[in-house]
Amino acid sequence: MILAVDCSSKTASAAIVDEGGRLLAQSFINVGLTHSETLMPMIAELLNRTEQPTHIAVTNGPGSFTGLRIGAACALGLAESLDIPVCGVSSLEAAAWNAAHMSGYIRAVMDARRGQVYTALFYADNGKIERLTPDLALPVGEIFEKKGILVGDGAEMCYNISDGFTLAPPHLRYPTGYSVAMAAAGREFTSDLKINYLRIPQAEREREERL
Repeated sequence: MILAVDCSSKTASAAIVDEGGRLLAQSFINVGLTHSETLMPMIAELLNRTEQPTHIAVTNGPGSFTGLRIGAACALGLAESLDIPVCGVSSLEAAAWNAAHMSGYIRAVMDARRGQVYTALFYADNGKIERLTPDLALPVGEIFEKKGILVGDGAEMCYNISDGFTLAPPHLRYPTGYSVAMAAAGREFTSDLKINYLRIPQAEREREERL
């Protein structure tokens, strides 16, 4: 039984998925509140209505620095209190799993500000996802070589500045608890969790610029 969590972008989601990949319960929110306000109440409601999870999966980057830290702290705290292992998965891969039922290239993009996106390319076939590139931080103009389905919080931005892409519908654009669980399937769960920021935090970048 996996408790899967995402708060890597402006949305937050949590889900309980059984060993066979069946979704038992899920909560998703996109109302502009901070993740510190929304994440734990969602998880508490799920845990009140289902059995205790045996594993925890959480998006560990790239994405919002604050959101990733909140998600990681929550996952590690619950893992320690419940004495269960944890697994970190790419927020870009989790977003790509929303389009696994489609066929073709999937370009996952998250707005990284300053004219950049966090991005990775995947291929969907028969309900499975194949990763074609690592997660990268790139200028927006460098992601248009391979056309396909756009997912992620940067999908609409990229769709508006380039022809040839298919924009995933809004309900399939953001990572969900269920897509996090699918991305974690078959991975090793441990007591450790590392965040993959891809770039140094903004405060550190500004400090370097001042120096």
